[in-house]
Amino acid sequence: MNSLEKIYHKVVFALLTAPTLKSWLFSFLLLFIIALICLPIGFQSGLLEFEFLHLSFIGIIKILVSRFFFPSFAEELLFRVLLLPRPTPNTPVNIQLTMAFTSIVLYVIGHPIFAFLFYQKAFSVFTNPGFLLSTLILGITLTISYLHSRSIWPPVVIHWIVVIVWLLIFDGYSKLDL
Repeated sequence: MNSLEKIYHKVVFALLTAPTLKSWLFSFLLLFIIALICLPIGFQSGLLEFEFLHLSFIGIIKILVSRFFFPSFAEELLFRVLLLPRPTPNTPVNIQLTMAFTSIVLYVIGHPIFAFLFYQKAFSVFTNPGFLLSTLILGITLTISYLHSRSIWPPVVIHWIVVIVWLLIFDGYSKLDL
């Protein structure tokens, strides 16, 4: 099997693996832990403020749908599915840890690079130490969720919830000048 076939099978496996109830419950526990750790970081760094975004119903739906695909789905496909080894009981732990570390580092540094190259308005947010620390914590938990569930869907949902809560409730929308 060549490299492209391996990638294809890895992506299909991640997309078609149905998470178990245990995986969903574990992922929502991870989401709760993210909130406990990242909310104080966000408020202290000035990234989070209680400010409900006042948009039309259609505007909110557009945010919900668009943020599901980018960044949530796209980043999980890249940083978890493509960069991590396919989670199997036979994958050596040192390989999983090395690839997980690499994936998480690339995930964190990818945000300021993306902002610099494609969305300069977000550069000050994406280089904020509180944002980077929260992104690191999110990256770690998304990786754990993916390796635990063997599916792309729990990390996508966690990622999506974090993004939409930040945009719609904690003033992320105006911080990114969307």
